[in-house]
This record gives sequence, C-alpha cells and structure tokens, in this order.
Amino acid sequence: MLAYSEHRRSPPALHQIRPGMGASSRQVRQLEVRCEEAGIKMTDLRQVLLHGILEAGPGATAVEIWQILGTMTDGHAPSQGSIQRNLNLLVERHILRRDVSPDRLWHYHVAPERKTALAITFVEAGTGRKIACDAPEVAILLRRVAAERGLAVQGASITVTPSAGQEREAR
Repeated sequence: MLAYSEHRRSPPALHQIRPGMGASSRQVRQLEVRCEEAGIKMTDLRQVLLHGILEAGPGATAVEIWQILGTMTDGHAPSQGSIQRNLNLLVERHILRRDVSPDRLWHYHVAPERKTALAITFVEAGTGRKIACDAPEVAILLRRVAAERGLAVQGASITVTPSAGQEREAR
C-alpha cells in the first residue's frame, strides 16, 4: 500500500516558473487588477494560475491548463482540484468565461472587461436633490461588497444627509 505524506505540497510561486515560460507580465497584471476589483485575494497559486491560463490560450480545458502549469513549474503544478476550485471562482466573479463543447468539456476564456461605468448617485434625504458621484474608490468598494455576496452592481443610489457642520452653517 502506498504511503502518502501528511504534509501538503507547497503552493507554486512565481519564482518556480521556468525562464521563458509564462505569460506577459502586463497581461497578468491586468488580470490581477480585475481580480482585486472583483474582491479576489491574489495568492501565489492564483498568480501562477493566471500565467497558466494565459499561456494555455483561449479555449483551454482545466486539464490542459494543469499540464501547462506542470511544464511551466517543472512538474510542481498545483493539484487539479485546486485549479478547478480557482477556475470556478474566476468564472463566478466574471474574470473567466466557461463554455461547454459538444464533447461536454469545459473550455475557459478570459472574459471581456465590462465597459459600462457604474452610476452612483447620492440622494439628499431632506430635499431629494441628486448628486452624481464619480469617485472610483466608491465604485470599487461597491463592486467588492457585491461580488462577495455573488452579485453584480448595475447602479447605486445612496441616501445622504448634510453633515453636522453644514447644518450649523445653514442656520
């Protein structure tokens, strides 16, 4: 009977990618930014996985991505289960798109970025006056909170009241 070690193998790290393997650092960084905006924490495994996804190309299956990662890291690829869990997360957060082929295999593609700007409006409670909010950090925060709950924000209205200092000035 085979004996298996009690210790899990260490996760792959960027320094384990063989020279000349892996995707363009610019493309990987763009995906990392999208992941962070979607509320996905970037781990070593996910960074290496992004390299593998881009290196495998559009339409790659999970097994093909795993094989590419094995080649890239000289046989130190993460387990197929870890890869599939992370692929599912990336699909759920709209970083990747998953298509099913006639032979019932899942094929992964980098999903196009959403071009629509998030419309955020502050509504003053007392007067109903609407004030557009163009602060990108508010949009990023709303997207992260929504993504953590499995939602996508289309638009947001936030009811506000004047601060205490402004109320005194008005009197």
